[in-house]
Amino acid sequence: MERVGWKAENVFGGVVTYGGLDKQHCGDVIAYEPLSEEYPTFWKFEMANVTAGGFVYEYPASAISDTSSSFFGVPSYFVEEIASNLSAKYNKDHDLYYIDCESTPSISFTIGQRRYEIESKNLIIHVDGDTCILALHEYSFIGATWVLGAPFIRQFCNIYDMGNKQIGFSKSLQN
Repeated sequence: MERVGWKAENVFGGVVTYGGLDKQHCGDVIAYEPLSEEYPTFWKFEMANVTAGGFVYEYPASAISDTSSSFFGVPSYFVEEIASNLSAKYNKDHDLYYIDCESTPSISFTIGQRRYEIESKNLIIHVDGDTCILALHEYSFIGATWVLGAPFIRQFCNIYDMGNKQIGFSKSLQN
């Protein structure tokens, strides 16, 4: 999944591969993690921690992989602190966090024993001219604390293995 801004035309938008691994667009599998529900309705799993700038959350939390979310969904009690640590400013009228287009923030998630870092090229959306937004928003959802949407999926291919009730991650070769 390539990100080129709001108005993308004639660009690679992503691939869905059924019944196997996509070796053309995804690297070797980094790890598989068990789903956290016996009968999952979401691709929900556990994270060990989250870091973003000076923000560190070192407690277990639930997360879901969500292909329909354009941003990271962050619990309401953390979103402002994370945005502030990444030097983003909230605009109430637009309900978005604006950020300097030249900044290089990153967010990392520890899932299982592995750390997954999301680079600035997948966190910052260039709107136009010198206007950029940070791809995160407040999200409150019962049962899933964090939503790992498109910024995560652009950086890491998600492998949905329903037969084994697990989710795998591999480095995207499109980045």
